[in-house]
Amino acid sequence: MRILIDTYGADAGAKPIIDGTVKALEKRDFIPVFVGNDREIKLLVHDRIKNYEIIPTNEFISNDEDPVRAIRKKKDASIVLAYEKSKEEGYDGVISAGSTGALLAGGLFIAGRIPGIKRACLAANIPSLNEEITLLMDTGANMDCKPEFLYEFALMGRVYLENVMHITNPKIGLLNVGVEEHKGNALTKEAYKLLKESNMNFTGNIEARDLLTGKVNVIVADGFDGNIAIKTTEGVLKSFGSELKKLIYSSPKNKIAGAILKNDIKSLANKFSPDEVGGAPLLGVKSYVYKAHGSTNDIAFSNAILGLIEYIEMNVIEKIEGELNGN
Repeated sequence: MRILIDTYGADAGAKPIIDGTVKALEKRDFIPVFVGNDREIKLLVHDRIKNYEIIPTNEFISNDEDPVRAIRKKKDASIVLAYEKSKEEGYDGVISAGSTGALLAGGLFIAGRIPGIKRACLAANIPSLNEEITLLMDTGANMDCKPEFLYEFALMGRVYLENVMHITNPKIGLLNVGVEEHKGNALTKEAYKLLKESNMNFTGNIEARDLLTGKVNVIVADGFDGNIAIKTTEGVLKSFGSELKKLIYSSPKNKIAGAILKNDIKSLANKFSPDEVGGAPLLGVKSYVYKAHGSTNDIAFSNAILGLIEYIEMNVIEKIEGELNGN
Protein backbone atom coordinates (compact mmCIF):
# COMPACT_ATOMS: atom_id res chain seq x y z
CA MET A 1 0.00 0.00 0.00
CA ARG A 2 1.35 3.44 -0.98
CA ILE A 3 0.18 6.49 0.98
CA LEU A 4 0.75 9.96 -0.50
CA ILE A 5 1.79 12.32 2.29
CA ASP A 6 1.71 16.09 1.83
CA THR A 7 4.59 17.43 3.95
CA TYR A 8 3.42 21.04 3.73
CA GLY A 9 0.67 22.74 5.73
CA ALA A 10 1.26 21.69 9.34
CA ASP A 11 1.75 24.54 11.81
CA ALA A 12 5.02 22.99 13.03
CA GLY A 13 6.35 22.24 9.55
CA ALA A 14 7.35 18.89 8.08
CA LYS A 15 8.88 17.40 11.25
CA PRO A 16 5.66 16.10 12.90
CA ILE A 17 4.61 14.75 9.48
CA ILE A 18 7.78 12.67 9.10
CA ASP A 19 7.90 11.68 12.78
CA GLY A 20 4.23 10.66 12.67
CA THR A 21 4.87 8.53 9.60
CA VAL A 22 7.71 6.75 11.42
CA LYS A 23 5.34 6.02 14.32
CA ALA A 24 2.61 4.73 11.99
CA LEU A 25 5.10 2.35 10.34
CA GLU A 26 5.65 0.75 13.75
CA LYS A 27 2.03 -0.44 13.61
CA ARG A 28 1.22 -0.88 9.92
CA ASP A 29 3.20 -1.78 6.82
CA PHE A 30 2.93 0.73 3.97
CA ILE A 31 5.15 2.74 1.63
CA PRO A 32 5.16 6.49 2.39
CA VAL A 33 5.24 8.72 -0.68
CA PHE A 34 6.27 12.13 0.61
CA VAL A 35 5.38 15.21 -1.44
CA GLY A 36 7.52 18.22 -0.62
CA ASN A 37 11.06 19.55 -0.37
CA ASP A 38 13.40 16.70 -1.30
CA ARG A 39 16.35 17.78 0.87
CA GLU A 40 14.26 18.53 3.96
CA ILE A 41 12.43 15.20 3.74
CA LYS A 42 15.68 13.21 3.45
CA LEU A 43 17.21 15.06 6.43
CA LEU A 44 14.12 14.43 8.60
CA VAL A 45 13.79 10.76 7.60
CA HIS A 46 17.49 10.23 8.44
CA ASP A 47 17.57 6.46 7.74
CA ARG A 48 14.51 5.81 9.93
CA ILE A 49 12.45 4.62 6.96
CA LYS A 50 13.98 2.10 4.58
CA ASN A 51 11.39 2.06 1.80
CA TYR A 52 9.88 5.39 0.79
CA GLU A 53 9.41 7.65 -2.22
CA ILE A 54 9.62 11.41 -2.72
CA ILE A 55 7.72 13.58 -5.18
CA PRO A 56 9.82 16.76 -5.04
CA THR A 57 8.26 20.23 -5.01
CA ASN A 58 8.79 23.53 -3.25
CA GLU A 59 5.30 24.82 -4.01
CA PHE A 60 2.26 24.57 -1.75
CA ILE A 61 -1.13 26.18 -1.18
CA SER A 62 -1.48 28.26 1.98
CA ASN A 63 -4.61 28.87 4.03
CA ASP A 64 -4.63 32.50 2.84
CA GLU A 65 -5.08 31.63 -0.84
CA ASP A 66 -8.30 31.13 -2.74
CA PRO A 67 -8.35 27.32 -2.91
CA VAL A 68 -10.15 26.88 -6.25
CA ARG A 69 -7.94 29.41 -8.04
CA ALA A 70 -4.78 27.98 -6.46
CA ILE A 71 -5.67 24.39 -7.40
CA ARG A 72 -6.13 25.45 -11.02
CA LYS A 73 -3.03 27.65 -11.26
CA LYS A 74 -0.46 25.94 -9.02
CA LYS A 75 0.12 22.72 -10.93
CA ASP A 76 3.24 21.91 -8.89
CA ALA A 77 1.63 22.51 -5.48
CA SER A 78 2.10 19.55 -3.15
CA ILE A 79 -1.60 18.73 -2.78
CA VAL A 80 -2.14 18.96 -6.56
CA LEU A 81 0.75 16.56 -7.23
CA ALA A 82 -0.55 14.19 -4.53
CA TYR A 83 -4.04 14.12 -6.05
CA GLU A 84 -2.70 13.60 -9.58
CA LYS A 85 -0.51 10.72 -8.44
CA SER A 86 -3.41 9.14 -6.52
CA LYS A 87 -5.18 8.54 -9.84
CA GLU A 88 -2.36 6.22 -10.94
CA GLU A 89 -2.35 2.48 -10.28
CA GLY A 90 -0.62 1.49 -7.05
CA TYR A 91 -1.23 4.69 -5.06
CA ASP A 92 -3.93 4.18 -2.48
CA GLY A 93 -4.63 7.31 -0.44
CA VAL A 94 -3.78 10.95 0.28
CA ILE A 95 -3.22 12.68 3.60
CA SER A 96 -2.57 16.37 4.29
CA ALA A 97 -2.47 18.76 7.24
CA GLY A 98 -2.66 21.73 4.88
CA SER A 99 -5.46 23.96 3.62
CA THR A 100 -8.90 22.38 4.06
CA GLY A 101 -10.20 24.42 1.13
CA ALA A 102 -7.41 23.18 -1.14
CA LEU A 103 -8.00 19.60 -0.06
CA LEU A 104 -11.69 19.92 -0.89
CA ALA A 105 -11.08 21.72 -4.18
CA GLY A 106 -8.53 19.11 -5.22
CA GLY A 107 -10.97 16.37 -4.34
CA LEU A 108 -13.68 17.95 -6.49
CA PHE A 109 -11.63 19.09 -9.49
CA ILE A 110 -8.85 16.48 -9.66
CA ALA A 111 -10.13 13.31 -8.00
CA GLY A 112 -13.77 14.01 -8.86
CA ARG A 113 -16.96 13.41 -6.89
CA ILE A 114 -18.63 10.07 -6.41
CA PRO A 115 -21.48 9.96 -8.97
CA GLY A 116 -24.68 11.11 -7.26
CA ILE A 117 -22.89 13.12 -4.54
CA LYS A 118 -23.13 16.91 -4.89
CA ARG A 119 -20.73 17.85 -2.08
CA ALA A 120 -17.88 16.14 -0.28
CA CYS A 121 -17.53 16.68 3.47
CA LEU A 122 -15.19 16.12 6.39
CA ALA A 123 -16.39 13.59 8.95
CA ALA A 124 -14.70 14.20 12.31
CA ASN A 125 -14.80 11.50 14.98
CA ILE A 126 -15.59 13.20 18.30
CA PRO A 127 -15.36 11.66 21.79
CA SER A 128 -18.46 10.79 23.79
CA LEU A 129 -19.19 10.36 27.48
CA ASN A 130 -20.93 7.01 27.00
CA GLU A 131 -18.29 5.45 24.68
CA GLU A 132 -20.59 5.67 21.63
CA ILE A 133 -18.87 6.53 18.36
CA THR A 134 -19.99 9.90 17.00
CA LEU A 135 -19.17 11.58 13.69
CA LEU A 136 -19.69 15.31 13.21
CA MET A 137 -20.08 16.17 9.53
CA ASP A 138 -19.38 18.57 7.96
CA THR A 139 -16.61 20.25 9.97
CA GLY A 140 -15.43 22.90 7.56
CA ALA A 141 -15.37 21.78 3.94
CA ASN A 142 -18.72 23.38 2.96
CA MET A 143 -19.61 26.71 4.54
CA ASP A 144 -22.81 27.16 2.53
CA CYS A 145 -25.09 24.16 2.12
CA LYS A 146 -28.40 23.13 0.65
CA PRO A 147 -30.75 20.68 2.42
CA GLU A 148 -29.87 17.87 0.00
CA PHE A 149 -26.18 18.27 0.90
CA LEU A 150 -26.97 17.54 4.55
CA TYR A 151 -28.97 14.50 3.46
CA GLU A 152 -25.93 13.24 1.53
CA PHE A 153 -23.67 13.84 4.55
CA ALA A 154 -25.96 11.66 6.66
CA LEU A 155 -26.00 8.91 4.04
CA MET A 156 -22.20 8.87 3.69
CA GLY A 157 -21.79 8.94 7.47
CA ARG A 158 -24.08 5.95 7.82
CA VAL A 159 -22.15 3.93 5.22
CA TYR A 160 -18.80 4.92 6.79
CA LEU A 161 -19.88 3.93 10.30
CA GLU A 162 -21.45 0.66 9.20
CA ASN A 163 -18.34 -0.42 7.29
CA VAL A 164 -15.38 1.13 9.12
CA MET A 165 -16.71 1.31 12.70
CA HIS A 166 -19.05 -1.70 12.38
CA ILE A 167 -22.07 0.11 13.84
CA THR A 168 -25.39 -1.38 12.79
CA ASN A 169 -28.10 1.12 11.79
CA PRO A 170 -26.33 4.21 13.24
CA LYS A 171 -28.48 6.97 14.74
CA ILE A 172 -28.56 10.25 12.81
CA GLY A 173 -29.13 13.67 14.39
CA LEU A 174 -29.35 17.17 12.93
CA LEU A 175 -27.43 19.93 14.75
CA ASN A 176 -29.92 22.65 15.61
CA VAL A 177 -30.88 25.32 18.15
CA GLY A 178 -33.61 23.13 19.69
CA VAL A 179 -34.89 19.57 19.58
CA GLU A 180 -38.37 20.49 18.32
CA GLU A 181 -39.10 19.78 14.66
CA HIS A 182 -40.15 23.37 13.89
CA LYS A 183 -36.91 24.91 15.28
CA GLY A 184 -34.05 26.25 13.18
CA ASN A 185 -33.42 28.21 10.01
CA ALA A 186 -34.63 27.46 6.48
CA LEU A 187 -31.73 25.05 5.87
CA THR A 188 -32.29 22.87 8.94
CA LYS A 189 -36.09 22.84 8.54
CA GLU A 190 -35.84 21.53 4.96
CA ALA A 191 -33.04 19.12 5.86
CA TYR A 192 -35.18 17.79 8.72
CA LYS A 193 -37.95 16.91 6.26
CA LEU A 194 -35.56 15.06 3.94
CA LEU A 195 -34.00 13.09 6.78
CA LYS A 196 -37.36 12.28 8.35
CA GLU A 197 -38.63 10.88 5.05
CA SER A 198 -35.48 8.80 4.43
CA ASN A 199 -34.91 5.16 5.37
CA MET A 200 -32.10 6.19 7.73
CA ASN A 201 -32.35 5.96 11.51
CA PHE A 202 -33.02 9.68 11.94
CA THR A 203 -33.76 10.57 15.58
CA GLY A 204 -34.40 14.31 15.10
CA ASN A 205 -32.62 17.49 16.11
CA ILE A 206 -29.72 17.56 18.54
CA GLU A 207 -28.44 20.62 20.40
CA ALA A 208 -24.78 21.57 20.75
CA ARG A 209 -24.92 20.82 24.50
CA ASP A 210 -25.25 17.13 23.57
CA LEU A 211 -22.29 17.07 21.21
CA LEU A 212 -20.29 14.78 23.53
CA THR A 213 -23.12 12.78 25.10
CA GLY A 214 -23.21 10.05 22.44
CA LYS A 215 -26.96 10.39 21.84
CA VAL A 216 -26.45 9.85 18.11
CA ASN A 217 -23.73 8.37 15.89
CA VAL A 218 -23.86 10.99 13.14
CA ILE A 219 -24.38 14.69 13.83
CA VAL A 220 -25.16 16.47 10.56
CA ALA A 221 -24.37 20.17 10.08
CA ASP A 222 -23.16 22.59 7.45
CA GLY A 223 -19.42 23.27 7.52
CA PHE A 224 -19.83 26.66 9.18
CA ASP A 225 -21.80 25.43 12.19
CA GLY A 226 -19.89 22.16 12.38
CA ASN A 227 -16.51 23.88 12.41
CA ILE A 228 -17.58 26.31 15.14
CA ALA A 229 -19.02 23.44 17.19
CA ILE A 230 -15.92 21.25 17.04
CA LYS A 231 -13.44 24.07 17.63
CA THR A 232 -15.48 25.37 20.57
CA THR A 233 -15.49 21.88 22.04
CA GLU A 234 -11.73 21.47 21.54
CA GLY A 235 -11.11 24.89 23.12
CA VAL A 236 -13.27 24.15 26.16
CA LEU A 237 -11.63 20.75 26.71
CA LYS A 238 -8.16 22.25 26.39
CA SER A 239 -8.99 25.06 28.83
CA PHE A 240 -10.52 22.61 31.29
CA GLY A 241 -7.40 20.44 31.15
CA SER A 242 -5.18 23.47 31.76
CA GLU A 243 -7.25 24.60 34.76
CA LEU A 244 -7.27 21.06 36.19
CA LYS A 245 -3.48 20.94 35.98
CA LYS A 246 -3.23 24.30 37.79
CA LEU A 247 -5.59 23.03 40.49
CA ILE A 248 -3.55 19.85 41.06
CA TYR A 249 -0.32 21.82 41.51
CA SER A 250 -1.89 24.55 43.64
CA SER A 251 -1.22 22.88 47.02
CA PRO A 252 0.62 19.90 48.57
CA LYS A 253 -2.71 18.24 49.37
CA ASN A 254 -3.87 18.54 45.76
CA LYS A 255 -0.53 17.19 44.50
CA ILE A 256 -1.00 14.06 46.59
CA ALA A 257 -4.55 13.65 45.28
CA GLY A 258 -3.27 14.20 41.75
CA ALA A 259 -0.60 11.54 42.19
CA ILE A 260 -3.23 9.03 43.37
CA LEU A 261 -5.48 9.81 40.40
CA LYS A 262 -2.64 10.20 37.88
CA ASN A 263 -3.49 7.18 35.71
CA ASP A 264 -7.23 7.94 35.72
CA ILE A 265 -6.62 11.58 34.79
CA LYS A 266 -4.26 10.54 31.98
CA SER A 267 -6.82 8.06 30.64
CA LEU A 268 -9.54 10.72 30.69
CA ALA A 269 -7.28 13.25 28.99
CA ASN A 270 -6.44 10.76 26.24
CA LYS A 271 -10.12 10.00 25.69
CA PHE A 272 -10.89 13.63 24.90
CA SER A 273 -7.64 14.45 23.11
CA PRO A 274 -7.90 15.30 19.38
CA ASP A 275 -4.55 13.53 18.95
CA GLU A 276 -6.24 10.16 19.48
CA VAL A 277 -8.18 10.55 16.23
CA GLY A 278 -5.70 12.71 14.36
CA GLY A 279 -7.91 13.71 11.46
CA ALA A 280 -11.02 13.11 9.39
CA PRO A 281 -11.86 11.40 6.10
CA LEU A 282 -13.02 13.53 3.17
CA LEU A 283 -16.15 11.63 2.15
CA GLY A 284 -17.74 12.02 -1.28
CA VAL A 285 -14.70 12.10 -3.60
CA LYS A 286 -13.33 9.25 -5.70
CA SER A 287 -9.98 9.14 -3.89
CA TYR A 288 -9.32 8.00 -0.33
CA VAL A 289 -8.37 11.25 1.40
CA TYR A 290 -7.71 12.16 5.04
CA LYS A 291 -7.40 15.65 6.53
CA ALA A 292 -5.01 15.88 9.48
CA HIS A 293 -5.15 18.76 11.97
CA GLY A 294 -3.12 21.84 11.04
CA SER A 295 -1.82 21.78 14.62
CA THR A 296 -0.89 18.11 14.29
CA ASN A 297 1.93 16.49 16.24
CA ASP A 298 3.65 13.15 15.62
CA ILE A 299 1.05 11.17 17.62
CA ALA A 300 -1.91 12.81 15.91
CA PHE A 301 -0.43 12.41 12.44
CA SER A 302 0.39 8.76 13.09
CA ASN A 303 -3.20 8.12 14.15
CA ALA A 304 -4.46 9.97 11.07
CA ILE A 305 -2.42 7.71 8.79
CA LEU A 306 -3.73 4.62 10.59
CA GLY A 307 -7.29 5.94 10.18
CA LEU A 308 -6.71 6.49 6.46
CA ILE A 309 -5.41 2.95 6.02
CA GLU A 310 -8.49 1.48 7.69
CA TYR A 311 -10.70 3.72 5.57
CA ILE A 312 -9.01 2.37 2.42
CA GLU A 313 -9.18 -1.26 3.50
CA MET A 314 -12.93 -1.13 4.05
CA ASN A 315 -13.67 -0.04 0.44
CA VAL A 316 -15.96 2.74 1.69
CA ILE A 317 -16.05 4.61 -1.63
CA GLU A 318 -17.30 1.54 -3.46
CA LYS A 319 -19.91 0.95 -0.76
CA ILE A 320 -21.18 4.54 -0.95
CA GLU A 321 -21.47 4.10 -4.73
CA GLY A 322 -23.40 0.87 -4.17
CA GLU A 323 -25.74 2.59 -1.71
CA LEU A 324 -26.48 5.35 -4.22
CA ASN A 325 -27.11 2.80 -6.98
CA GLY A 326 -29.38 0.71 -4.76
CA ASN A 327 -26.96 -2.24 -4.63
